[in-house]
Amino acid sequence: MHHSQKIARGIGIAAVAALGIGLMSCSSAPADSGTAAEGGGAADDTFVIGFEQPLGGQAWRETGLAAMQAFAKREYGDKVELKIVRTNDNDAAQQNAAIQNLIAEGVDAILFDPASATGADAAIAQAEAAGIPVFANGGPYDNDYVYTVSTDWASAGKTGAEWLLEQLGDNKDVVLLEGVAGVPLNDTSVPEARKILEDGGANIIAEGANNWNEADAQKAMAQILQSHPDVGGVYSFLTGGQGVPEAFADANIPFVPVVGGSGYNGEACTLVKYQDEGLTGNMIFGHPAIYAKGLEQAVMLLEGEEIEQEQYFAPAEITDENAEDFCLPDKPDNFQLGYDFPGLDITLDEYLEFAK
Repeated sequence: MHHSQKIARGIGIAAVAALGIGLMSCSSAPADSGTAAEGGGAADDTFVIGFEQPLGGQAWRETGLAAMQAFAKREYGDKVELKIVRTNDNDAAQQNAAIQNLIAEGVDAILFDPASATGADAAIAQAEAAGIPVFANGGPYDNDYVYTVSTDWASAGKTGAEWLLEQLGDNKDVVLLEGVAGVPLNDTSVPEARKILEDGGANIIAEGANNWNEADAQKAMAQILQSHPDVGGVYSFLTGGQGVPEAFADANIPFVPVVGGSGYNGEACTLVKYQDEGLTGNMIFGHPAIYAKGLEQAVMLLEGEEIEQEQYFAPAEITDENAEDFCLPDKPDNFQLGYDFPGLDITLDEYLEFAK
């Protein structure tokens, strides 16, 4: 289908937005989404926009949802009603079913953070037939009908790998920790990072997974250090900037350069904590508030504006040179940074109103 035809169909469905759709969730997971139009049904001029989140409760994604809600309240008032649905365990089948439920409820647009590269195709086909625009918001998705508003995760993987190569000395032995296998942004970025490391002369001597959890990153690194205490660097995709250094500290092994990127406050503060002891790091992470950017683009499309079908944005970087600017000593380690997105100016107070 031609791009302009898709826009026209999205506009058409918006023009006949369903009346009286109250706030609800299609999931047994937490349903307190907090919309811009609390307690009321959709009015004639209200856009009802669904968001399907397949890792309910995960900090990065909850931060993104809160940022999106804050942005919706400030920018759209009662013009936008959000219907947030959380499913669990990155289950693509659950996500597909939840999106189908949103379609049945008559939403005007659907945003989702993909659980897989193709697992929602059945639901997307239904959305296309109904003229409902669909946005992959947070990661890539392989479908010509879908708009993409995402961090450039491939760039994140490349940047971290190239940085680590520059930091390695004579010891080229590297540990590689992936995030969550099966998630598109992991499975597209980690192989690229691996290739860059190996092509650059690094020797990957051990691998594991951080499961996008600092405790898991620390545990995985601690286990690897028992048999490989002389590594020269660590590449840990999108998490590990706190857990990996703490594993070195617990084992009383000198720090090596570390790539992480959860964007947790603990990563920034760990760089500050151990900077004088020789820790260097590059914590590369996507702004969770990319969800707010996705909402902005969805509303623009529904209002008849032309938008780019594929939009990728550079990740943020926290290094030992700027960590003090990011570290918030009065916030817990698991406080997620990135609640704002460049150009949207979401304040901390606005975000905290919706943060869990």
